[in-house]
Amino acid sequence: MVAGLLERMREEHPDIRWTEIDITEHPEVAVKYRVMSTPAIAINGKLEFMGVPKEEDLRRQLLAASQAEDQA
Repeated sequence: MVAGLLERMREEHPDIRWTEIDITEHPEVAVKYRVMSTPAIAINGKLEFMGVPKEEDLRRQLLAASQAEDQA
């Protein structure tokens, strides 16, 4: 769901970028964000979701982050 949403959003907002990290290969990332379960989603360096978010909630957070980046 997350990858599909990101691909659809990229069509409307080509500046959106993401990185998928396997925390079994990079446990330091799990420590940094204090991830206790997966999936976990960080947006602009802040842990926003643990578990699968509702698509609309994720879309709203991504758009807010994109707009904040545009204003910076």
